[in-house]
Amino acid sequence: MAVALLLTTALALAGFLATSAQGFLVASAIHSAAPLAGHLVTRHVGYAIPTVLFSLFSQSMVIFYFIGTGRLVKDETAGYPEPERRAVRAVLRRFKARTSPPATFALLSAIGVFVLGGAVHTKALPPCSTSAKSTRARDSTEPARRSSVVTGARPGGRSLRIERSRSP
Repeated sequence: MAVALLLTTALALAGFLATSAQGFLVASAIHSAAPLAGHLVTRHVGYAIPTVLFSLFSQSMVIFYFIGTGRLVKDETAGYPEPERRAVRAVLRRFKARTSPPATFALLSAIGVFVLGGAVHTKALPPCSTSAKSTRARDSTEPARRSSVVTGARPGGRSLRIERSRSP
């Protein structure tokens, strides 16, 4: 599951890169005078919509994966003695504090870029307004990707299990 999430996040990142490059070409004055500018704008919008939808899907799945693994850890540690359970849950809270903000920010950045891109496309905003936002959205998928690597996924879909420490 974690490998699939990494793959979808990487594909969304590639889509953001391609769409950003097309958007910068469309916004530049050099390419706006070219006869193929209309085709480039159509292609940019044609790539932007699926890229944002794919990014929203993959980042939502990452967040749900984190929620599910947190629930799994809590269920697995329910039978532990209180001190061990408290220690495991403290580690889980620290992990959630590290991974949830980048995943949420990536989700919100994709939404923001989509809205700003639509405003630029309808000429409600100047083209330069999406430059910083698209770069931020593209870069925000990297911490989310790195935070999903921290989950400890192993090849073959097996993930790390918390084993109860046995006292001698």
